[in-house]
Amino acid sequence: MPLSIPNLDDRSFEQIVQEAIARIPVHTPEWTNHNESDPGITLLQLFAFMTESLLYRSNQIPERNRKKFLALLGLGVQPAQAARGFVQFTNTRGPLAPLTLPEGLELYAGNVPFRTQNALAVQPLEAQVFYKSRLPDTRIAEIEAIYAPLFESFLEEGVELAYYETKRLEPPSSQAVIPAIDIAADTVGEALWIALLARDADQVETTRAVIANSTLTLAVLPALDATERTLYPARTDGSGQSHAALRFEIPNVPADGMLPTDPALRVAAYRELDARPSTDLLAEAGTVQLVLPEANALRLWANLEPSEQGTGDFPPAIEDTDIAERIVTWIRVRIADDAVPAGGQVQARISWLGINSVPVVQYARIVGEVLGVGNGEPDQRVQLSQTPVLPDSLVLTVGGERWEMIDDLLAAGPEVSTGPVSLLSSYAESGATPPPVNVFTLDPESGLIQFGTGVNGRRPPVGARIQATYDYGGGRQGVVGIGAINKGALLPAGVKVSNPIPTWGGDDPETVDEAERRIPAFLRHQDRLVSAADFSDITERTPGVDIGRVDVLPLFHPDRPTTTSAGVVTVMVIPKYDPLYPDAPRPNKLFLDTVCAHLNPRRLVTTEVHVRGPIYKRLWVSVGVNVIAGRDIAPVHDAVRQAVRTFLSPLVGGFDETGWPRDTQVDTNTLLAVVARVDGVQSVNEVQLGLETGGALDSIAMQGLELPHLVGISVASGSARPLDTVRGTTPPGDGDSPRLFPVPVVPESC
Repeated sequence: MPLSIPNLDDRSFEQIVQEAIARIPVHTPEWTNHNESDPGITLLQLFAFMTESLLYRSNQIPERNRKKFLALLGLGVQPAQAARGFVQFTNTRGPLAPLTLPEGLELYAGNVPFRTQNALAVQPLEAQVFYKSRLPDTRIAEIEAIYAPLFESFLEEGVELAYYETKRLEPPSSQAVIPAIDIAADTVGEALWIALLARDADQVETTRAVIANSTLTLAVLPALDATERTLYPARTDGSGQSHAALRFEIPNVPADGMLPTDPALRVAAYRELDARPSTDLLAEAGTVQLVLPEANALRLWANLEPSEQGTGDFPPAIEDTDIAERIVTWIRVRIADDAVPAGGQVQARISWLGINSVPVVQYARIVGEVLGVGNGEPDQRVQLSQTPVLPDSLVLTVGGERWEMIDDLLAAGPEVSTGPVSLLSSYAESGATPPPVNVFTLDPESGLIQFGTGVNGRRPPVGARIQATYDYGGGRQGVVGIGAINKGALLPAGVKVSNPIPTWGGDDPETVDEAERRIPAFLRHQDRLVSAADFSDITERTPGVDIGRVDVLPLFHPDRPTTTSAGVVTVMVIPKYDPLYPDAPRPNKLFLDTVCAHLNPRRLVTTEVHVRGPIYKRLWVSVGVNVIAGRDIAPVHDAVRQAVRTFLSPLVGGFDETGWPRDTQVDTNTLLAVVARVDGVQSVNEVQLGLETGGALDSIAMQGLELPHLVGISVASGSARPLDTVRGTTPPGDGDSPRLFPVPVVPESC
C-alpha cells in the first residue's frame, strides 16, 4: 500500500484553546471564570495562536524532507519552456533600401516579450507564392477541346499537355486550417513559385538595382498535418536520416532579355541560387538565406508571346495585371535532384513560405546584472533577480573573467593541484583535457547560482565582482495566435512586424508536487529509454506539449504491423486538446517534433523509434430507445449521445475511462449495454453500427494504431433510423424503378 504522510500534529486553534481550558480545574481550581472576557482566557488564546503557528511550521518538515530528497537525487523541477515561432517584417513605407535589423531585437505580443534569433536584412519587397494546380479529371475533356488546338504546335513525340490553374498558396489564417501543398503530388511541374514584387510606389527596375547582390531571407514551414516521425538508429555514415532538401532557382535570362526566334530554343532556363538553410527545411521549420545575383540577372524575358506565358517551365501565368506588372523576378522552389529520403519517397509538403522572416523566442534579456562580490568561502551562492532563466543564455563573469556552467560540481577540478605530481602535468602527458575549474551550477527555476568548494571548483576570490547577462521567460503565455506579435520599440520607421503562424512550445515550469510524483519513475528508468514503461513515463513528461495519452508498442513497425520487428519501438501519442478535432485529437508536426526532440537523447543508439498519432476509423451509430414515461425525451436522447461519445473517446473512453483500448473491437452488444445504463432509458430497441459506406455491422475490428472516431450518432424513440439516413447517403436502387433526376423548367412568362 502507498505510504501516506501524516501531519505531525493536526490540532486546530480551537482545539488547543479548549484543551487548555479543560486543564484549568486540574491545575488552578480557584479560576472559575472561563469566559472570553477574562484576561487569562485571552492569554490562553494568544498561546494557542502561537502554538498553532509552530505546529504549522512543524508540519512543513515532511515537505522539506521531500524537497531535500529531490536535491540529493539531483532532481530539480523542470524549468519553463520558451515558446518559439517566426515573425515577418514588411518595409511598406520605409526607404527603398535594405534595412538591417540586429539579432536580439525585442518585439512584443501585448506585454509578452520576444526576441529575434538572427540578424536580418529587410528587403523593400513584397512576395506572393503561386503553384500550378492540377485540373480535376472531370474538367480535362472540356478544357482539352478548347486548348488542344491552340497548343498543338507545342506537342512533340513523347510530350503530353498538362493543364493547370494558377493558384496562390494563401498565408495562414486564424479562422481556418493552415493549408498544405505537396510539391510532388499537387502541382504541375513539381515546384512552388515565389513572385518577388516591387512596392506599389516603386519602379521595378529601380527595385532590381536596390536588391542586387543582397541576401534575401526566406522562412519555410513544412506541413503541420504530419502524423508520423521516425528516429532512426544512429549510424556513423549518417545514412539513417533523410537528406532531402529544397532547391531555389531564378530565371536564367539571356543578356539582352530576348529569347531566340527558333521555337525549339524558346525554353525557360534557370540558375540555382546560393542557399544557406538553417536546417532540413522538409523536416522542420527554418530559414534559408538566398544570395541574389546582380541586377541584370534578375530580369525576366522581354519577348514572351501571350501564348507562351505559363507554358512549359515558364513561371505560372498571372491574370491579375497589378501583380504581373510589379514582378521583379521569380524564385522557383523544387525538390533537389540529389535528395535521398530515408524511406525512398520524398515528403515535400509545405504550408507557408515568407520572405523577410526570422525565428523568435519568447524571453526578455538582463544585461550586466551585479550579483555581489566573492567572499572566498566554499559553496558561495548568489541569486539572479529574474526567473525562470533560460540556461543556455547565461553568461557569468567573476572579476571580469568568464566562468563555465556545469551540471555537477563534483566533476570540477581543484583550484590548486595537490600531490607529489601535478595533476595538470599528468593530464598534459596523457593528452586528456583536465576537468574545468572556473565553474558554477544553475537552478533555472529559482535562479540560484552555486560555486565550488575549492576542492571541486574554484571559489570566487574575495572582492571579485560577480556579474551575469541572461535571458528569462517561458511559459504558456508565449503561445500566441497569428498576428499577436505586432510591435517593437526599436523598429525602424515604415517597418511593420507580425507573426504569420502561431507560436509553439511554451510550457509552464514543473511544480514540486509533479517533481515528487516523478521520483519513483526516475529511479526506475534513470532518464533512459530501455523498457516499454520507460518510454511511457518519459514521453508523458515531454515539456512544451499537453499529452493526453501514450501507448508504447515494442517490436511493432507501423508499416509492417503483422510482423515482429526487432529493435523497433512505436510510440502512439494523442494530444490532450485539439481545437480542430476535439473528439479525435491528432498530433501535428510541431507536436511530434517536440516529442522526438525529447526522446532522441534518451534512447539507445540502436533503437528505431516511430512516433505516430492514432489511425481513426470513422464510425456511425444509430440507436432506438424507449424513454421512461414522464421523462423529457430530448434530455434523455442527449444523455445517450454523450454516453456513447464518451465511451468511444480515445482519451476517456472504455470501461476503465482511460481511452478506448487498442486492438479492441467495437460491437453493438457493448454499445447496447452503455445505452441501457443511461438514466431515463426504459429499454433499447436497436443499435446499428457502420462505417462510412455499407450496411450495418455487428462489430468493427481495431488493429495496430487504429482507434474509433464516432463521426455521427442518431438517437430516436422507437426504432433506430437507417444508417444511410444518418450518413446522408442514398442506398442503391432495386433496379425495378427508374431513379428520378429533377430538372428545372424555365417559365414562359414572368
